[in-house]
Amino acid sequence: MLDHATPSIASGSKLGIDAPKKIPGEGFKRAWPPLIKMDAAVKAKVEKLFGGVA
Repeated sequence: MLDHATPSIASGSKLGIDAPKKIPGEGFKRAWPPLIKMDAAVKAKVEKLFGGVA
């Protein structure tokens, strides 16, 4: 059963994300990629679209 509140059996959906930062002791040997950063043009566009939203 995915969702007990649905009107029919076996319908609905769930999503689970397991994304903790792995460490070398857990078998993770690659370096972490750099963080993605928005450039000034993208920041300006986002501010224009969603400026007053907090």
